[in-house]
Amino acid sequence: MRFFRKKGLLIPIAYTTFLFVLLVTATSQAQIAKGANKFLGNITTGFQVRSDFISMWNQITGENEHKWSSVEGTRDRMNWGSGDRIANYAKEHNIPWKFHTLVWGSQYPKWMDGLSTSEQREEIIEWFDAAAAHYPDLPMIDVVNEAYMSDPNNWNAGKHAPIPYREALGGTGSTGFEWIVQSFKMARERWPNAILIYNDYNTLEWGNEINWIKQIIPKLVAAGAPIDAVGFQAHGLKGTSAATLKSRLNDIWNSIKLPMYITEYDIGETNDQAQLDNYKAHITEFWNHPKVVGITVWGYIYGSTWVNGTGLIKDGKDRPAMTWLRSYIKDNLNPPNDYPGFNEGTGSSSFALSVSTRGRGTVTRSPEENSYEKDTKVTLTATASEGWVFSGWSGDASGKESPLSVTMDKRKSIVANFTTADGKEDLVLNGNFAAGADSWTFNSWGGQGSGTVANGEYQITVSTAGDNHYDLQVVQPGITLEKGKSYRLMFDASASANRSMVVNVGMPESPYTTFLSDIHTGSTDVNLTTSKQTFTLDFTMTENTYDNSRVEFSVGLSNPTVKIDNVSLFEIPAIAVSLPGRSTKADRMIVRQIGNSVNVSFNNVHKSNSVLDVFNLKGNVVHSADFKTNTSFSAAGLPKGYYVVKVRSENLVHKSGFVLK
Repeated sequence: MRFFRKKGLLIPIAYTTFLFVLLVTATSQAQIAKGANKFLGNITTGFQVRSDFISMWNQITGENEHKWSSVEGTRDRMNWGSGDRIANYAKEHNIPWKFHTLVWGSQYPKWMDGLSTSEQREEIIEWFDAAAAHYPDLPMIDVVNEAYMSDPNNWNAGKHAPIPYREALGGTGSTGFEWIVQSFKMARERWPNAILIYNDYNTLEWGNEINWIKQIIPKLVAAGAPIDAVGFQAHGLKGTSAATLKSRLNDIWNSIKLPMYITEYDIGETNDQAQLDNYKAHITEFWNHPKVVGITVWGYIYGSTWVNGTGLIKDGKDRPAMTWLRSYIKDNLNPPNDYPGFNEGTGSSSFALSVSTRGRGTVTRSPEENSYEKDTKVTLTATASEGWVFSGWSGDASGKESPLSVTMDKRKSIVANFTTADGKEDLVLNGNFAAGADSWTFNSWGGQGSGTVANGEYQITVSTAGDNHYDLQVVQPGITLEKGKSYRLMFDASASANRSMVVNVGMPESPYTTFLSDIHTGSTDVNLTTSKQTFTLDFTMTENTYDNSRVEFSVGLSNPTVKIDNVSLFEIPAIAVSLPGRSTKADRMIVRQIGNSVNVSFNNVHKSNSVLDVFNLKGNVVHSADFKTNTSFSAAGLPKGYYVVKVRSENLVHKSGFVLK
């Protein structure tokens, strides 16, 4: 639905709360689709659930209650009251309910228009987080609503209601709709088990929109958007024949290959016979189409719907279309359904399997597919990189068995966890991009560019450079760093031509504090070449413990394409521990490694001797030396893995390390 009804806008919140009635009534009429393998649902009426609702409908959607402007009309003040009544009603009566909607270019808070792009993104994240905290077990969500644009690069082209703040979600990107991809990824992170829906209108009615939905859904899915189903509003079907509708449904599904919902069906017709004829033509096709898993009618009380003449009950009596609907569905409770149980999250003819890694390692799957037929056995094999150990599965799998056999009886998301040889967990998710761009977000604050995963690497393409390094960046937030602990950030990177890239670990929000203020190894400004290099940054967290730290790779100042892979962030032994003093940047130890040659040096000149010890992870000394300002040694012959460098110098102990590959 695209507009508040005028009547609804005039009712004060306090008054609508008073009017909101949740009453179970015993009637002689059962739910129309009770016992069917698809639902037949409806919506609230003027911010109310009528007492007769449950006697007819077995799915509920809030007409306006969960829209962003309804919840947060005043910035930072969330009003969930009306929405909670819907959720509680659905749970009480054991029927599914849908959150409508997260991202929409209409009925969003207008205070968003006055914010900067970075502020808009912060508010979007807050909105998602608040909804997830309030409704952690949402069954289904209209994640993005009415995003159709005939030309995503021309705001004045034909469009429905795409968000005007789309740059805050990544802008157009390579698909033209990167902001949709990011919206779905953010939703999946917060609701791993919900049915995530793309919803739009005229996509069953008009040729341009039909062709667009056929093309954009596969493109979005290929770009990593975890879309589970597509919603067709179906407001404008009046006069469409059954044969035409059936042909369109078949044609669309053959392109999108996803379950379909009819989300907002109505027929605005004051003539009873004309409404009945349309219902017979359309509902019959919807109900019997094997790819349609549910129908939601958009209102049922005459005079209380957003379009005149769509109501099915007038003056307390069924209109002919309602009489027919009751009878037809009752006599057809087992229509064709290729996704039985889909609305419960278990029924489908095929299921998606998302496999990601945490730490340095890889996972192979056999057979190698993105989705699998029901009950297919998939074998997952985890292989740790040098210096790392496979520590077990999480998500929809557990234990440490590898290879692991997985039965695909529902949508599944599985994480393979790898730790360092001394048991330190990687804090970065999907660092080798095995699960596409899951857990990563591409930000476009200025300039033009896109971020995609290709051949197992994250590729940032810069079309137009910006004014700041952070104008184009890929980031991963949500990482907890503890004050006083030392960490190592490692990654592989290359570029299509020589260029620099700025690396950061810090706050994603004001005051945007960087946590790399105490770096002991590496640099935040790295020089990239056409050859892949491994970079290492060791640092100590000197700020207070922070649970939303963000890894950032920023490339906004120049055009060469950048490729990133094997990103990991993990705790290492304390660096520059004081004996009683502590090392400062003016007296910093630097460890440089070129092949098997390792150089250890200080920034300043030391007059007295320093003692160097190199340890393997078993604690054994593998090399020792006395030196003053710098020394080099060969690591040839040492096994591959991580080594700790410890230097005692002028009443201080300095610690760092290196990795042999």
